[in-house]
Amino acid sequence: MTTLRLGTYNLLNGGGDRFYAQAEFLGRQNLDVLCLQEAKRWDEDGHARMRAFADHLGMQALFAPSNSHRCHLVTLFRWPRVCCTSFRPDVAEGQFHHAVSRADLTVSGPEIQVLNTHLSPFSGSSRAREADWLTEYAAPGRRAVLAGELNVQGLADDERPDWDALPRHLHSRHRLQHSDGSYGGSDRLAMAKLVHAKFTDPVTALGIPVAHTAGYWNPTELWDHRSDHIRLAPGLACSLTRYEVLDTDRTRSLSDHLPVIVTLTLPQERRAACTRT
Repeated sequence: MTTLRLGTYNLLNGGGDRFYAQAEFLGRQNLDVLCLQEAKRWDEDGHARMRAFADHLGMQALFAPSNSHRCHLVTLFRWPRVCCTSFRPDVAEGQFHHAVSRADLTVSGPEIQVLNTHLSPFSGSSRAREADWLTEYAAPGRRAVLAGELNVQGLADDERPDWDALPRHLHSRHRLQHSDGSYGGSDRLAMAKLVHAKFTDPVTALGIPVAHTAGYWNPTELWDHRSDHIRLAPGLACSLTRYEVLDTDRTRSLSDHLPVIVTLTLPQERRAACTRT
């Protein structure tokens, strides 16, 4: 058996002056695969920031341009322990607000597919449409990981107790709207589609409390909730051994989102020799 540590993290506007502290912190987490969102300006100067970040972590980087606000995606993997056999920067062919990339990786065993995405921040109906592109990866036996900022709570998460604390002009981003135009609870249709398709929630699978990943940074949206997720397709669900949200004063100072990490235990099988991507 072989252990794989996979994380997801939203950098917040490319990291800004927090960039090096983020790289230093994540470099200590012993990650094999890391999915990053909001890699703004990481494409400039020959992808200088991306290369510096990858070099600090001792990893290889795969870049996926975003369709909006330059909130690019970067997937990093630890070569040669992890090998990339193919990479598609946007498997949804421009249909996402941002993008969804797919890296086909081998880790001392069968290939796994890592989907890195950042769902629409502005509309639950948009997120639900984006989820339609993702459900196929939860087919029986499929060895896929869905990671990223999904901008939606898990079905197991607590409901927001007081919507009056959130400005009314932001309700359309987060709340379910009824046919008469009134608003109800949080809009989780996108998540419901993923769960129905059989993407596993590590929190539910391990029977552990929900840990919040966002909602502590922006004074106009102070709402501790889970927005960042790692979900496992049926072929990988039984490999899950650990789930972590790194919630400390330090991580809360580095971004408006917290790092999320899963540990998987995979069967070790013979694989073909791999080459550097």
